[in-house]
This record gives sequence, structure tokens and C-alpha cells, in this order.
Amino acid sequence: MKISQLMSMPRHLAYSVLLIMCLILLSATASIAQSGEAVGTLIPPTPVPIAESTNTDILPSTSTVARLQADGLLRVGILYNEAPYGEYNIRGEVTGFDADLARKLAETWGIEIAFVQVTRQNRFEMLRSGDVDMLMGAIVHDRELDSQFEFSQSYHVGRQAMLVRSDDNLSSIFNLANRPVGYVIGTEGETALNAWQNRTGVPIQAQPYLILDSALSALFAGELDAIVARDSRLIRISANQPDAVTLLDDAISEEPYAVALLRQDVYMRNLVNRTLQYLLSDAEIGSRSTLEQLHSTYFPGEPFSFDALPIYNNVGDTPQLSQFGTDIPFPQGYVIPRLQSGGVLRIAGVQDPSTLAPNLQRIAQVNRSIVEQMAARWGVQIEFIQGDAIALIESGQADLTVGIEPDWGLTARVDFSQPYLLHGDRLMASADRNIRSFNELRGRIVATIIGDEGARDRADAWGGSINVPLRFFETTQERAAITILDDRNADVLYGDSLLLLPIYQFNTGEFEFGERWYSREYLTFAVPRNDIDFRLLVDYTLQEFLRDGTLATVLAPVLLPDESPPQMGIYPGSSTYLGFNLGR
Repeated sequence: MKISQLMSMPRHLAYSVLLIMCLILLSATASIAQSGEAVGTLIPPTPVPIAESTNTDILPSTSTVARLQADGLLRVGILYNEAPYGEYNIRGEVTGFDADLARKLAETWGIEIAFVQVTRQNRFEMLRSGDVDMLMGAIVHDRELDSQFEFSQSYHVGRQAMLVRSDDNLSSIFNLANRPVGYVIGTEGETALNAWQNRTGVPIQAQPYLILDSALSALFAGELDAIVARDSRLIRISANQPDAVTLLDDAISEEPYAVALLRQDVYMRNLVNRTLQYLLSDAEIGSRSTLEQLHSTYFPGEPFSFDALPIYNNVGDTPQLSQFGTDIPFPQGYVIPRLQSGGVLRIAGVQDPSTLAPNLQRIAQVNRSIVEQMAARWGVQIEFIQGDAIALIESGQADLTVGIEPDWGLTARVDFSQPYLLHGDRLMASADRNIRSFNELRGRIVATIIGDEGARDRADAWGGSINVPLRFFETTQERAAITILDDRNADVLYGDSLLLLPIYQFNTGEFEFGERWYSREYLTFAVPRNDIDFRLLVDYTLQEFLRDGTLATVLAPVLLPDESPPQMGIYPGSSTYLGFNLGR
């Protein structure tokens, strides 16, 4: 029933309806209590607003890794009614994307798994109290939760979306100005819609409903022009009438899903992150990894969010529990209190472009520009520190290091931010040759650039994965265009995008890139180890840069005209953090 309908009834009738609903609820509760057993529900309860806990900075004394090593059992708190992430089926099994992923984590670590049913109301308290080791099941990495808990990297990025009638021919959420839009009270959809209106200034006639089915009925009856809710829920409720509705491409807000952990449990976070990265990189070249296969099973046709889960260098073989510590190493000092008291942001790794080779000058300029933009948002001054960038962070002499490729060999010394730049292997061919992938390269010649170490072997491996024999030619970056366009000594160029991009830009209209990335390497910031608040400040700022276009502007010298910065996943929540206003 729509809330406004209940409120519009005569008072005595409204009280009667409420009394009947309460009696039904009490009867059901008594029945369950008499049974003496916990019953897994197959029907999602109506979410209601929950008062937030006042607990902050719940700091563990020992890593969860210690208990996993001792007991050999992983206890995963999971919702039993949030398909396709977690669901308790009629066979008494917990199924879904997150459930299967949790099984893969336990299997990789060589331990048993036990699923523990949680609700939206008690799940975080169960994690805090130690009843579960981690939370999964459509756990959105929300900024408001970061003061109490830790989150892994995001293994899936969903969204709060708009569902409209197909015959309305609406193409964008911005077409819904001054039109009625329904939401379910007390859900993430309500929060996302309010935040979107505040951010964009687009007026929406927001209409509350108690359940999503009622909102869908109102949509078909013409009482609403759209419904906002989690994309998976909208797809599920409209599955019987897929041609009658359309899910708009625009997101009201992104929902990056992650594993929730105890705050500052750095070894448990690293264990989960490294295992997620391992499951994303465990396939032979040309094949899909374990995580990609699992993702395609539950989200067919939906691309995987690689930028939200960048793979660090040296991820190595199967992660073992014995490889991770069991203590909680806290930093000697924290960066944010010093910045709040007027301290200077100390930055390492920024190089003078005039001292670098031409192909590195652009990166140096981008690195300097992005930290200057960051310091401007924070309202602090910058001091550039010279020396060993990682050692400076580890010793506390610097707060931030730019231009770092994240590496598991360094995680005992520093932490890494989300990525701000993607580069990697690409194919680039003459625009008139119509060569866009290795499938068109049988018997042709691939040129690699001198200095791009291992490029020939990498290209040969990709050709071998689809039984396409290749021939090779080596050239310099300066002569690469002549090699392809004039001398015709090769048919395509293959190599790191940062080496190919200047060739593309200096020969306007002569070259085209293939769509595929054959490898993905990321530049991030290195920050002090386990200084979670400063790391979050950096991540939030990067996300705001991505949202408002600042990142695209800063990266323009190293991006193709039609490409975007890494889509790292924007955590929902406030643009203000610990007194810093991050929005523009």
C-alpha cells in the first residue's frame, strides 16, 4: 500500500488497517518463536530506517587471520534474501554470486566455510561483535560505514537505477525533471535519489511506497513515470514483462560491492584483496579467470569492473593464510590531524619533466597536476620531497607518493590508493587497414618498440592463444609511424599505450586503436600503511575528481579523445570528510 493512501484515509479506518497489519505480524512472530528454531526467510522483509550506531573506530587487537589459522573455518555473514548475491533456496542451500565467491575464498585458503544468516539490521553488529569474520551479500561500500569498518576492493559495481515504461521513450534520467518517481521508503534508493537531486539540482516529484511491487503497479498504471531502486531488484521484479520496461543507462549512484571487515585489520584486508586479485588473474592468456566466469554466470552480458579491482604486480601463486601476519600494525602517526592543524602535504615521486625522456614527460606533468588539484581541494600547501619515494612514506618523511604501480612486494611497507591512470598493451594500426584485433593478424607483421621490454613475447602469446602465427619487426618510437605508414615494414604496432599514444597524436587521423586492452597496469598513490583515514581521503578525492570531470581534464594529455579515466567505483556518501570539502 502506498503511504500517502494510508495517510489520506479517515483516522478510524487507518487505525483499523494498522491494527490488522500488527496482528498479522504478531501472529507470524509467535509462530516462529514457538518453533524454537531460526528460520531462513525466502522473502525480503520491508526495509525500514535504522538509527546509525554511535560506535566508531572499533579497533581489533588481533587480526582475523589468527582465528582463521587456528580454527580452519571462515564464518561469512550473508543476507539470505538478496538475489542474485545471496539467497537461501528451497533445497536449504545458500546460493548467489557472493555466496559462490565466498566459497572460492575459503577454497583458496584451504579452510571450511560456514554461512551465517544476517539481516540488514544486525549484520554490522555481528561483524563488530565477532560472530562473523566478514560480511558479504550485496554489501555496498558506503562512506558512512568507513568510520567503523574496513572494506576490500570492489569485486562488482552495481547501481541505483531508474526503471521506466518502454513506450515513454525516455533516454536519460535528466528527462524526468518535474515528473513523478517512486521509491521504497527506508532503502538505498531513497538515499540515492535525495543525494542525486541535491547534487544535480534536477527537481523530481518523489513518491514513497512501502514495497517495490506497489511502485511497479503504479508505474504500469501511469501514476509514476519511473522507479528508482537497485538495478538487480528492478530487473528481478520486471522479469515477467521485460519488453514493457526499460532500465535507463544513467546511474543515480554507483554501488561498489565489497567484503566488509574489521577496521584497520590490514592483514585480513590484504588477504582478501590478494585473493580477489588472484581469482581475477588465474587464467591462461586468452581465457577467462575464475572471477570473470563467476561474474558472467550471475551478470550475463555485463562487463566486469576491472578498474575497481586493479591487480597489483607480483600477485603470485595461490595465497596462503601462513603468508599473512596476525597482529595489527598501527602507524606511528596519522596524516590527517597534522593537515587539519595547518600542516603541509609532503609529496614524493614528482619529477622534473625537463630531466626525463619525451615519453615520460607527460606522466610527470600529469602527476604534478593531480596532486596540485588535490591539495587545492584540501586547502593545504605542498612540499615536494626528493629521495626514495617508498622509503620516504615508510619512514614518515612523506605523506603521499605519486605514479606508483601497486605491488604486493611493497604492502608490508605502504598502502595504495585507488587507481587514477590506466595504461597497458594495445594494438594500433593504420586507419585504412581495418585491423582491430589479433584475429586479423594471421601471417602479418607486428611491430614492437625498442625499450618496451617483453612486448614481442606478450604479443606472441596472444597470437598463440588463438592459433594465429605472427611475424615481428622492431622499431623506435621516433620511426614507428614511418615503419607502418611509409615503409610498410609492419602491419600493426603493439605495445604499451603510453608509448603508442604520442605516435597516434602526432599523426592525426592516420592510426586507430583496437578496442581491447591486452594488459592493464595502473598508477596509484602510495600512502602510509594502515593510515585508513588518510587513504580514504585520497580515494574520496579521486572519486570526486572522476565525478566532476577534473580527472578527465588532468589526464587529457595521456588519454585518447574518446576514452575515460579508470572507472574506479564511486562510494556513495557525503563529499565532505573530516572537515575537508572534496566536491566542486
